[in-house]
Amino acid sequence: MELNDAIQCHYELLLKLYLTNPLYFKTLFKANRFIVGSAILGIYYIRKSSTFKDVKRFCISNDLFSSNSLDSFLLFLRVGGRLEVYRDSEDKRKLNYKPTPKALAETQRMINTMIIPCTMLTDSLDIEFYQQHKNFVPEFFRTYAEITLNRMFIHDIVPGSAEFLSRDGGHMIMFNLYLETIKQQSLTIKFNILKSAFCCGVSRSHIRRCLQAAEDIGMLKIEDGANGLTLSTAFIEMVQDYFSIYLATVEHGLAGMR
Repeated sequence: MELNDAIQCHYELLLKLYLTNPLYFKTLFKANRFIVGSAILGIYYIRKSSTFKDVKRFCISNDLFSSNSLDSFLLFLRVGGRLEVYRDSEDKRKLNYKPTPKALAETQRMINTMIIPCTMLTDSLDIEFYQQHKNFVPEFFRTYAEITLNRMFIHDIVPGSAEFLSRDGGHMIMFNLYLETIKQQSLTIKFNILKSAFCCGVSRSHIRRCLQAAEDIGMLKIEDGANGLTLSTAFIEMVQDYFSIYLATVEHGLAGMR
C-alpha cells in the first residue's frame, strides 16, 4: 500500500533527525508547541516587525498556552539558539524576534521528511526544485501560515489524535505503533516499550500513560503488561487520516513556492 510506504518513509527520515536532539524534537512534536512553532514562523514571514506580543495574542486567544507557559517555551527556543530577540528600532518597548539560521536549517530538514513521502504519492512534485530552493523556509511559511493562523489544527480535525498529539513525542509514538502493525502484519502486536521510548525520546512511564489514555477511548487494548497490544481499526484509520491531512498541509505550503 503506497500510503503505508509513505508513512514508513516519513518515520524513518524523521527518526534520523529526531535522534540528533530528542529533547528538542519531543518537545516540539506536541500539538500546542508544534502549532506555536508554526505560528512564530508564519507571523514572522507575513508581518513586518513581528513581535512576541503578536505570538502571545494568537496563542492565548486559541487557548494554546497560558502566558507563563508560553514565556517558558519561548525561552526554551531562545536558549536553544533558535530565536533571536531584539528591541524594535522605532519603539523600544517592543520585543521583535527572528528565527536563527539553526532554526531555519532544522525546519527545512523537518519539512523534507514530508516532501519525499509526498513524491511517493504524487508525480506533480519536483523534489530537486525544493531541495535547491534558496528561500525555502520563508516562502513555505508565507503560504503554510494560512493554515496555522486560520486555526486549522489537525488534532481538532481528526478524532482520537489528540490523545497522542497532546503528549511529548506523540507524533512519533503514534507512527511507531502503526508501523509495528505493518511489520508484524497484525493488529495484535508484541510491543517493546524500551525500544519505543528510545525512538520517541520519552520515558517508558510516558509511553504507558499514552497507551492507557488511548485504551480509555477505545483506540487499543493493553495486554501482558503493555508487552502486547491490540490496535483497533479506529486507530489505524485515525493515523491514516492524520497523516493524509498533515501531508495535505505540507503540500499547501509547497504550492505557494511554485
